[in-house]
Amino acid sequence: MTRPPLAREKILAAARQIVERDGAGALTFDELVRESGITRGGITYHFPTKEDLLRGLLEADFRKWDASEAALTPTDCDPETARLLGFIRTLTAQDESHRRFLCGMLSAATLDPSLMDPCRQELRDRLGRKQWTDRDLRLHLVHLAAEGLMWQELFQMYSMPGPARARLVALMEELARQWGAGQAPKKIAKEA
Repeated sequence: MTRPPLAREKILAAARQIVERDGAGALTFDELVRESGITRGGITYHFPTKEDLLRGLLEADFRKWDASEAALTPTDCDPETARLLGFIRTLTAQDESHRRFLCGMLSAATLDPSLMDPCRQELRDRLGRKQWTDRDLRLHLVHLAAEGLMWQELFQMYSMPGPARARLVALMEELARQWGAGQAPKKIAKEA
């Protein structure tokens, strides 16, 4: 007897709701049975352990990230700059449910650091090809700025006023395009 192909996705959707709402610590098989309506046997068929389920959640999130990044990647510049722009746009998109999911998953990653291995590998893949020229360093600086904004907002450390935040993201994109094209840094004009 085969399982319905949608059962795995239904389990992941229910698990994600639990993590968003209550954190990864609240993700138990009993809670997942209640949330998904799928039997424990059906759940453990797809995810024998909680660790497998957490990895499945992260893999699904990575697929969602990749699709978002691809959709937001422009075609009017070189591929490396375009990928950085897609990354910036995806990372700085304000998505409250994704913020709650990431916060919920961070607790699991502190207990099992190996959950972050796919993220580590992705960074090694992206950054390992760099020659670390001045251009590469400048583009990485913009990458780090976008990550910094994401982490600041993830932990709700400070919320920039909307117009200032929008200008900051636009400035990151402007610098990525400028530096990606190999242009020297320009003096940034102050807004009136």
